[in-house]
Amino acid sequence: MGYWKQKQAEFEEQERMATRIAIDAGVIRVCEFHGSTFEGMEEPVSAYKLGNSRLSAGKLGDTFASSREMTDLIKQVIEEQPERCPECVRFEYE
Repeated sequence: MGYWKQKQAEFEEQERMATRIAIDAGVIRVCEFHGSTFEGMEEPVSAYKLGNSRLSAGKLGDTFASSREMTDLIKQVIEEQPERCPECVRFEYE
């Protein structure tokens, strides 16, 4: 695998892990009908705390180089989420 493909794969794994942390913390929800992600009810700080707890316990392996790298990516993933499931919204207006 080339250097850039490897870096892309590493970033995608980090993004998946950041999303999973946010979902587990309730900051991001998953639509039960479509599997799409969207904003949850919890504040982002709960995802940062959960992520740091998992990082300190060694549950994230070497996915992130630092706590800051992880929390920055969690923040980015959260900010990219729509308010509601895009598929549900689309069906409401069809």
